[in-house]
Amino acid sequence: MHDCRFTPLTLGWLAVLPAYAQQLPDGPIEQVRVTAQKRAEALQTVPLSVTALDQRDLERMGVERLSDLARETPGLAVVSSGPGQNILIIRGISSVAGAAGTVGYYLDDTPIAASSNASLLSLRGLIDPSVFDIARVEVLRGPQGTLYGSSSMGGTIKYISTQPDLRAFSGRAVATLSHTQGGGWNEDGNGMLNIPLGDGGAAALRIGVYLRHADGYIDRYAVPANDILAAGAGGIQEKGGNSEQTKAARLALRLNLGDGLAINASIYYQHMRLGAPFQVDIPPGSFDSLIQTRLLPEPSVQNSSLSNLTIHKTFGSFELVSSSSYYDRRVAVDEDASKVLYYFLSPSPQTSVYPVGMHGDYINREFTQELRALSDFKGPLQLIGGVFYHHVDAPLASQIPVTAGYNNRFGTNFDSFFVGARQAKTKELAVFAEGAYQLTPQWSARLGLRAFRVDQDFAQQGDGLFNGGPSAVTGDSKDHGYTPRFNLSWQGTPDLMLYATASKGYRPGGPNNPAPAALCADEVAGLGLSESALRKFSADTLWSYEGGVKSQWLQRRLTVNASLYSIDWSKVQQQIVLQCGFNITANFGSARSRGGELEASYLPFPNWVLRGGLGYTSATLSNDVPGTSAMKGDSLLDVPRWSGSAAVEYNWISGAAYSGFARLDATYTGSAKSLYERDSPFYRRAGFTQLNFQFGWQPNAKPPRWRATLVADNLLNKIGQTGLPVAISADLPNTRRVAINRPRTLGLKLDVPF
Repeated sequence: MHDCRFTPLTLGWLAVLPAYAQQLPDGPIEQVRVTAQKRAEALQTVPLSVTALDQRDLERMGVERLSDLARETPGLAVVSSGPGQNILIIRGISSVAGAAGTVGYYLDDTPIAASSNASLLSLRGLIDPSVFDIARVEVLRGPQGTLYGSSSMGGTIKYISTQPDLRAFSGRAVATLSHTQGGGWNEDGNGMLNIPLGDGGAAALRIGVYLRHADGYIDRYAVPANDILAAGAGGIQEKGGNSEQTKAARLALRLNLGDGLAINASIYYQHMRLGAPFQVDIPPGSFDSLIQTRLLPEPSVQNSSLSNLTIHKTFGSFELVSSSSYYDRRVAVDEDASKVLYYFLSPSPQTSVYPVGMHGDYINREFTQELRALSDFKGPLQLIGGVFYHHVDAPLASQIPVTAGYNNRFGTNFDSFFVGARQAKTKELAVFAEGAYQLTPQWSARLGLRAFRVDQDFAQQGDGLFNGGPSAVTGDSKDHGYTPRFNLSWQGTPDLMLYATASKGYRPGGPNNPAPAALCADEVAGLGLSESALRKFSADTLWSYEGGVKSQWLQRRLTVNASLYSIDWSKVQQQIVLQCGFNITANFGSARSRGGELEASYLPFPNWVLRGGLGYTSATLSNDVPGTSAMKGDSLLDVPRWSGSAAVEYNWISGAAYSGFARLDATYTGSAKSLYERDSPFYRRAGFTQLNFQFGWQPNAKPPRWRATLVADNLLNKIGQTGLPVAISADLPNTRRVAINRPRTLGLKLDVPF
């Protein structure tokens, strides 16, 4: 590999090249090239706030999931309820409502954030793509609406997969055995083969597979007959129920057909099964007693597949790129609703807790087509422009059936507690263009504009006791508009850049969750909303203003990048909890987010690397929100004011035969507000610090025959809250599901490249 560079978060591997050279390079270091602006550019020359982590960075930092990525990236927060259950927040643009997220989420050129399906309810949310054979992860802070479209209000995260190598046969096998405190043994394994096809570098095939079994560490107890805040006396019903089984595979074909024509085709598939949610019931559980109290098991299954065909054609001074993708994601969730039924129906007719379950199926079928042209002119002007089309079909269904024996037990004649379904479709069409012009040798200006149209239609039905009988509504919505971006940068020296950006972000409206007018219309009218608010909500938008610096010092041994921003957010999509028993999304008021990020890396001596990152975010409401406890000046939910990370790494050579390294990472996630209800015991979650340690050893052969690494994640066994997930049935005021991080996990990883 030749991606040696000094960058804020990716310096850690400079001193640990495969040969483990005895001293670091003295001259300028080649910078990593990123595709944040949809063309390959050196990271330090991109006038945006970007963090890029390559494969080695991800391994050294212990990044396996989205939640791990947030610990290492200032300005990024991930509200995680477990694997594959994530909400992304960048620069405080946090919303627990809406049919789409506030952060763009991509695997290569394909958006993979489930849309039109209440994606912000974390159980139905964002896939955790296995990070095996990932070349790079890029985190773009600030609105990216011009090039990445709607729902990139806070920023965009891109996973860049490794492409087939046309020239060299290679492979890799990695196996990890670890143990989690309070749980059991975990096994991870992945393998990769890169196979050139034919002679002359015309084609290559890359095959990757991934397997993971993670043992559970949260025990499930029964619920007493008449006290939903206690644990049953019958002992453990399920030991370590929150196990994980993940299987993934990727097949990629690359063809070089000559005359500037190249084709990349890939298929990615991932299956994930969780034995139970990664959540503790508080009370009776706590961070010192990791238990759940549920009468029924709560497994969930996520199946995701992504197919992509990308065609590159070069025509002298410009390149044409076509990317076609089909993304299919299916989530099936079981949830114990026993405590919910007892809370609402006791003491009459229900005189004791009785096992009742809820099941939900959530499907996203998405087709994406983008055609773009990129210039390679000799003069000061560079252009990029294209057309984007996105079609989403997102049916969902959920039900709480009457459990066998329930009516006999309590003398009732219920047919169904709840059954609901929704069919939603979205079509988005956009055209975009961005031009960059070199005004002088130091000054450059960029102007971008995206024009879009979003059409949605939906039909939803409901029935059952909690629905107030049968209901059915249909509707549609149409949104259109523009998202401009203005950027000015000054390259004072090759190692110093200043930049300023003004950009607009946008998120479409959409259909509401089924809330029957017969039960809820009067209450909605009391909030100043029309009855149509029960069916749909409108788009929200924001303007962001940012200034930043990118700099390198001391012969590029020190890198310091920093940015400041101010964001004004209008018509914010807010979740309203209605007394009729349903939640809806409505547009209420505005919010403001202000803050900054700082990233620094330093090589004080040969073989030593120091790095750190710091983020500050003040994101607050600008008005009260009717129907909630949210008041003007309240911090937006799930946004820590402070976050930071620091790492030290030392590399050495033991004689002529072996090399080694040791690395210690410390990350801090600040406290954040989980609810607006000040009298709730779950109003705010505390911040916490986590330490990770790695010790590696390998022979000095080129390439090394093997690498062995001792890994200690969460070294001090600090348990902290990572989210307050929303139940698919209902949330109770006196007990909640609280998501937590994994306890201390110690393991040994063996890596065999060939």
